Amino acid sequence: MWESLSMSEQDPREQRQRQHASSMHAPEYVEMNAIGSPRESDDRENGAKPGAISREPTMEDDLTAVEEAFQSHYVKIEYDKRRFSLKKLWKFVGPGLLVSQALLDPGNIESDISQADTSGYQLLWLLLLAHILCIFVQSLAARLGVVTGRHLAQHIKQQYPRALSLVFWALSELAIIGADIQEVIGTATALHILTAIPIWAGVVITAVDSFVFLYIQRFGVRVTELVFGLMVTTLAVCFWLEMVLIKPDAREVVKGMVIPRIPHGSAVQAVGIIGCVLMPHNLFLHSALVGSRKLDRREETREGAIREAMRYFKIETSISLIYAYLINMAVVVVFCKAFEMLRAEGVSYAASLAEGATVLSHVLGDGSKYVYAIGLLAIGQSTTMTGTLSGQYVTEGFWNMPVKPWQRVLITRGISLVPALIVAVTATAHIDLLSEIINVIQAVVLSFTIIPLLKLQAHAEVMGPEFSFGRLARIASLGLTLAIITLNAYMVASVIPLNSAGMYVALIAVVLVYIAILAYTAAFPLRCVWNRRMLVDRAPSCIRWLFGRAKLAVDTAAS
Repeated sequence: MWESLSMSEQDPREQRQRQHASSMHAPEYVEMNAIGSPRESDDRENGAKPGAISREPTMEDDLTAVEEAFQSHYVKIEYDKRRFSLKKLWKFVGPGLLVSQALLDPGNIESDISQADTSGYQLLWLLLLAHILCIFVQSLAARLGVVTGRHLAQHIKQQYPRALSLVFWALSELAIIGADIQEVIGTATALHILTAIPIWAGVVITAVDSFVFLYIQRFGVRVTELVFGLMVTTLAVCFWLEMVLIKPDAREVVKGMVIPRIPHGSAVQAVGIIGCVLMPHNLFLHSALVGSRKLDRREETREGAIREAMRYFKIETSISLIYAYLINMAVVVVFCKAFEMLRAEGVSYAASLAEGATVLSHVLGDGSKYVYAIGLLAIGQSTTMTGTLSGQYVTEGFWNMPVKPWQRVLITRGISLVPALIVAVTATAHIDLLSEIINVIQAVVLSFTIIPLLKLQAHAEVMGPEFSFGRLARIASLGLTLAIITLNAYMVASVIPLNSAGMYVALIAVVLVYIAILAYTAAFPLRCVWNRRMLVDRAPSCIRWLFGRAKLAVDTAAS
């Protein structure tokens, strides 16, 4: 539990602020605990008055909502001042590995197959660049969770008005549903190859992985991470084995990785590569998963422990996502060589996820299609589980549902998977068009996710003056945001058929609305800030009136 400081030891102005905050009805203006919920009940348990200032959380404090999702199993990290330790790095390994699976889901494998058909080895450099960019963005998400103790969904709910936060929640759920559709169909395709059951039956079977995931969680965070790591490794072994057997041209592979070039007519494919790697729900997931590491947050060790955790998480994220790149590269290389061999023989083929087994069996023999299916099944099951976890954190963060873990899994799974099952069963004949639409949705949602993430990183009273962005980092973040928005707008425009004047008008209207909403999101002043004592609204009164804020409820003149 948290201890309360003596009221007599504090400044009289701070006492008046606390009394003012404790007398108010709006929960967002009372003192908050480490997960963003009112602390009045905890204060009563400690015999303190509501609104009393509390110390920083320590190693013995209660679990946060993020840690509670792992059935109260967490990894305790003792702080020491050693420069680097492989043993300590091992304690941080896990969150990045779970996040990396979204870069390997069936939708990304299908994108790799399409890239191999249209561009060959020539876009491997862009695939590498996209993974490096993903390392930077995901490190920011982990940084937010480590420093503040809250994940991105909780921050968005806290910082933006209810109507806008509901829009963020709806868009995030759309992105998760879209990813689930691709993952469910990929798993069903693998089951069809292995057992010859119909696709729709395979789709229905994937629904049971919710209960498998719930059961695995009972063994704690490390066992859960181990299971996910084994599934990713299964995919890696399958495709690396096939890459060795197919014997690609090593010189062309290296040229594709180091020489920047975009083949004629592959601009949309190039933009799609970036869109498939940067997944919006991954930002919510990563900022939450780092909470499974319980840091020593005592006053004398807080800053050092946080900096140490950020360093180790950055290393772990980099290793995990480079690992994901090597797997994606293997998929591209295998199918590049396979398509070259089929074209040389004059054999027709289809570059799709479902026909990948047929292509490989023609080139490497019947056994290769089962290796392909095993890898696809492993990553399909794994990514549907991490999709469930993303949905759990998104729904929990935006709605703060006070339910048990198994209830949260069932509710969030119902929100994300049931629509995915309906669409997957009824639209399997048009899966290519469906994947294109899903990629556009992911691209649109990414912008609405990355803007709040970067705004929070730049705010000193959210991250603390010692961890907030400096001027150079803010400029780089602005450039990154503009680049992502531009690429996503191009991707959206590329899928709209411009065959009439009306379609041009519709495109212009959609782009203008898209830019206006993003500008509103970027310009919106952060609603509340966490100054280790209470949530306060520091926006000027004219800004609060312009954006429909509630009246300032905490006297901030003293601070």
